[in-house]
Amino acid sequence: MNTPRIPLETLEQRDFMSIKQDEDHLLAQAELKQETIMEQILEHPLIDQSTLTSMTFIGDSFSRLELTDVILKNCTLANCDFEGASVFRVTLENCKLVGTTFDHAVLKEVTFQDCDLSLTNFNEAKMSDVDLVGSKMAELNCMGSTLKKFHVIDCNLNEADFADTPLKQIDLSTCQFDSLRVTERELRGCRLNETQAAYFAQQFLGVDLA
Repeated sequence: MNTPRIPLETLEQRDFMSIKQDEDHLLAQAELKQETIMEQILEHPLIDQSTLTSMTFIGDSFSRLELTDVILKNCTLANCDFEGASVFRVTLENCKLVGTTFDHAVLKEVTFQDCDLSLTNFNEAKMSDVDLVGSKMAELNCMGSTLKKFHVIDCNLNEADFADTPLKQIDLSTCQFDSLRVTERELRGCRLNETQAAYFAQQFLGVDLA
């Protein structure tokens, strides 16, 4: 996986809302820090080769958001609507995305490290080369999505919903959950540990393993 390509030595400190001053709603080679952006509506904003640190976004609607070569650290993106977003070569570290929507989004070469994605929506999304590491994904909705080279490592998946999303060749063996919303058909070809396999054997076959 390629990491974000950001010319750190040329970044200019900017305010996020300066994006409205650009005709194309573009922020490029920007350094954004410690702002709170609430209930703003932007159509097709673009953020390119930039870093966002300790930023807070609450209830914002950025339809068709484009993020390319971006690093987000210690940011909050709560209850935001990013439907139809395009996210390419982006890293999110220790970010909170509780209740945020990425329905119909395309994510490629994206890493979520130690993030909280509880109640986040990725319905009918296309995700490839996506890594989720040490993250909380309780009650995440990922229905009708396409997952390719999708790596989930040491994550909490309790009550996550993968209806109509094939999990073939996806390794869930390091993850934790008491319940996972998935059918036998979607689970085929998925890698599980012994405890998880016993859980699904009981769920689908009514079998208790000794």
